[in-house]
Amino acid sequence: MKKTTIKWKIFKYNIIIIIMLITLTTIIFNIAIRLYFEKDLFIQLNKIASNTERIALKHGPDFFVKSEKVPPPPPSPQNSSSLIHFYFMLDRSLKDSLTVLNANYILLDKSKNILTPFPRESSVNSADILKQINETASKSKKLSSKNYLNFYSSGTEYIALVKPVSEKNSFGLGWIIIYSSIEKVKQLQIGINIILSIILIFSSLIILIFSSILSKKISSPFSTLSQHIRSIAERNFDEKINMSVDDELREFVNNINIMSEKLEIYDKAQKTFFQNASHEFRTPLMSIQSYAEGIKYKVVETDEAADIIIDETKRLTRLVEDLLYLSRLNTIDDNYHYNNLDFNDLIKSCVRRMNTITVNNNIKIILNNIDKKIEISADEEKLSRAIANILSNCIRYASSAVILTIKVIDSKILLTISDDGVGFQKNDLPNIFERFYKGKKGNFGLGLPISKNIIEKHNGKIIAKNSDSGALFIIELPLIKIT
Repeated sequence: MKKTTIKWKIFKYNIIIIIMLITLTTIIFNIAIRLYFEKDLFIQLNKIASNTERIALKHGPDFFVKSEKVPPPPPSPQNSSSLIHFYFMLDRSLKDSLTVLNANYILLDKSKNILTPFPRESSVNSADILKQINETASKSKKLSSKNYLNFYSSGTEYIALVKPVSEKNSFGLGWIIIYSSIEKVKQLQIGINIILSIILIFSSLIILIFSSILSKKISSPFSTLSQHIRSIAERNFDEKINMSVDDELREFVNNINIMSEKLEIYDKAQKTFFQNASHEFRTPLMSIQSYAEGIKYKVVETDEAADIIIDETKRLTRLVEDLLYLSRLNTIDDNYHYNNLDFNDLIKSCVRRMNTITVNNNIKIILNNIDKKIEISADEEKLSRAIANILSNCIRYASSAVILTIKVIDSKILLTISDDGVGFQKNDLPNIFERFYKGKKGNFGLGLPISKNIIEKHNGKIIAKNSDSGALFIIELPLIKIT
């Protein structure tokens, strides 16, 4: 798996998240379980201490000397069994509650002497425990009130509850100390951590597997799209992307398909453009070459050949100028100089420029305009050229008249230019705005593409269709105001 792929990044971030979650879960869980156990231990010690205190105070007067200055007598044969019974009851009180504590106790008189009249079985020495409790208590609190203490003895951690009872009895009992090792609690916590670790590791493995599958599923469409885009780069536009994708990628795939279609159209248009351009250039060049050779070898009239060469040269000049003009329109956006113009005056100027052509072709131009001033924001030179190109096209095909009508609809100007000719051929209509496309009686085929480009740069649009009497062009432009 490469480190620069989306799949690796998803996988890497998931690993980081898993490690962070495991770490945070372990830390928070251990803190929570520790607090819970401590609280539970205190509750258990309280219960045990209460039971022990109740038994010790209830039965203590039968076994202890009531004077605080006289130490308890050694056990005699007659009361030995009763004393054993007393301590047995105390031992039993430690186990009345359900607990993980292995609790034990120490009884102290008011002078802090241990009240244990006979040796008791224990894993630790009571005197050592009392020493540790006294050292811990001296660092924090005195033994004058109920205290919870943590201390270590022989490398083992203990928890103890020191409970004063001197004010509750008159037979010399000063304190009851309930203590217990918390090793079982630690072992329980370790066991819980092991189980938790197994669960987390198992869950992490499952997450990593699903993460790998998910990352592969996410990156797979991009690999397929990359292949299609590479195919498009090699000019293979026929293949479309037909694959099942999620909603987030569906629009992306559709846009790639649209881009492919538009590139295919553009590629075909470019090929057609160069084919037509080469053809248009070849014809006058061949004519010039032929007549130049005729002059050289004196097989044609010099004056006639010179006139033809001049005409063909002018044709080439116009063709080159139109190509350069169209190229500038497509590549430069800031060469438009917009000014507020009277649209009626603009149309009248265009009609006047066409007078020579109409007279030569016996065509009449009819202008149906409105009297009010129609103001638009436009580049006068370019918009005039666009309308003049359309007028020239209509004059070329008209039988007797070309009609211009101006209408104002809402905030738009609608200019219609129609002729009474034969109209468009059905196969010509989709292509008349293509470069170098020529219908019947057409010339270079650049005038209408130039007009369309200029009108669209003015935020307008142009439509060509057939009317009942001939061809019809509809130009729509935005209006500034009507006065």
